[in-house]
Amino acid sequence: MDIFKIALIGVIGTFLSMTVRSYKAELGVLTALTTAFLLLFYTVPALNDVVSEIKSLAENASIDSIYIKSVIKIIGIAYITQFSAELARDANETLLSKKLELAGKIGIIALMMPIISSLLTAILDTLADF
Repeated sequence: MDIFKIALIGVIGTFLSMTVRSYKAELGVLTALTTAFLLLFYTVPALNDVVSEIKSLAENASIDSIYIKSVIKIIGIAYITQFSAELARDANETLLSKKLELAGKIGIIALMMPIISSLLTAILDTLADF
């Protein structure tokens, strides 16, 4: 991941979006969206290394892969939700951004339920042994 390339795309995209937005607001939003997706295109491949490192650490610590997969999915939902909500907010769609955030939170809670259930089961089993 070349951070200088990413930063340059971000700065150029910002100035281009500001300039275009002063002439035509719709095209300014489109320019900002294009820049955001370009940035995403350059940063997502670096996530493969992060995910493989997390899996390696989990295997070394003997953590069940279901928990690691759930945590990675939850982090993914959080980032995608934040990215989508910020794009909606940039397009002056505040109501839509709030609904995107709500959908992300519900998705995270849905993914957390098996983890919470197994945690409560472990706690109840431990208390039953006393």
